[in-house]
Amino acid sequence: MTTNSLFPANGRRLVGWVAIVGALLGWINVGLYVAATGGDFSIVFKPAAFLALPATAHGYFCAAMVLDTLGFYLPFLLVGGYLWSLLRSAHGALIDIAALCIVIYVAMGVAGASIQFAALPPLAAMHAAGDAIAKVTSEGAWLAVASSAQHGLWLMEGPSMGFWALVMGRAIRAGGMPYGGLLMAVGVCYASVFVAYIVGLRQLGELIEIAFVILLPLWSLLIGSALLRQRAEGSTQ
Repeated sequence: MTTNSLFPANGRRLVGWVAIVGALLGWINVGLYVAATGGDFSIVFKPAAFLALPATAHGYFCAAMVLDTLGFYLPFLLVGGYLWSLLRSAHGALIDIAALCIVIYVAMGVAGASIQFAALPPLAAMHAAGDAIAKVTSEGAWLAVASSAQHGLWLMEGPSMGFWALVMGRAIRAGGMPYGGLLMAVGVCYASVFVAYIVGLRQLGELIEIAFVILLPLWSLLIGSALLRQRAEGSTQ
């Protein structure tokens, strides 16, 4: 199979650029999150300490939430839709189910990031007001928001993204397209994090999370580059 037969031309350039930019924004998001928390991710669930962080740290955190939606979630509506249109005729209902899963993944991810982005500034301002009752109220509210987002919505991404990545990665490999194996590895990571948290192995889950926040943007970068490279080769020929 030649490179020019791997992907259809319609929408290829747009999807390629979206995948590449999304990958870069995803990695920047990780850097901002580390900067906001000082590398101690557990501080997000210690509301007294987290809300007392300087405004700069809160700004980094809010920026990370915005880039989270633009790096790890919204691009996959386009990438997932493109791959679905390419593979559905050969793989039928399974690809249709996977497409629904990626939509669910994006919806849960955007919701989790959005509620944290929206809740942090007013709760931080309330906490900084100095009133004891306001501090207690804001701390309780933030803990509820962060737990609901990160241990609720984001945790439930595991089954949906895991299913999409495993099914789509297998279909990509079967079609002779590149990086299907890497996408399947991403799917295993997402599913493993979900299982680890459910059975109480939180530290193991956190370690696996480090893997997929690196591997998912890497796959996005590689598949986007493949799409653009194919276009360039097609134009040359």
